[in-house]
Amino acid sequence: MKTSIILMFGLLSLSPLCCQAQFYTLGPVSQNRSLHIVNPPEQLSLAPKDSLDMSDSVGESCQISLIPLVSFPLKQIKVVSKFGMRYHPVFHNKMMHNGVDLAANYEVVYSMFPGRVVQVGNDKRSGNFVIVKTDCYTVSYCHLSKVFVRQGDFVEAGTPICRSGNTGTSTGPHLHLTTKKDGKAINPAILLEYIVQVMAM
Repeated sequence: MKTSIILMFGLLSLSPLCCQAQFYTLGPVSQNRSLHIVNPPEQLSLAPKDSLDMSDSVGESCQISLIPLVSFPLKQIKVVSKFGMRYHPVFHNKMMHNGVDLAANYEVVYSMFPGRVVQVGNDKRSGNFVIVKTDCYTVSYCHLSKVFVRQGDFVEAGTPICRSGNTGTSTGPHLHLTTKKDGKAINPAILLEYIVQVMAM
């Protein structure tokens, strides 16, 4: 039976230690990428406000929301750069990485949640990007080679929305994900790990 479950992040811990997510290679994922959420993730991490880029800054206040389906963004998940402070490969200094980089060589990218495409654009840092909003949560997909959707489109979880690439400030093909709640970045690895846990049940 399909069950819609409430995601209640507002009462969760905001400890900075949460950004040390133990998440690396997951390997191939199921052909059916859509899953039912049965429990909320237990941790939430915030990035410093001044680390956020314009293309990631969609968000607004929200109520507790129902999110019945989620999906892996790629057919195979491998994190190559984690959320948190890192030495930037282009700018050559230590700075906040407000998302995660996934290995992706010009591959089809799927919407992680059902929602509305609130922005499609291009900037110097993120290259081509798509932002999908589900209530108070947004997911930004960056450095894309091709976009399949337009602003205003509604997409289901698992809908192909773009193709990964190497646009913007990038040293090679990959997919950068930024996830936010109310405009503040949270660690995408927490959601990806959670999907893995649900699949293992």
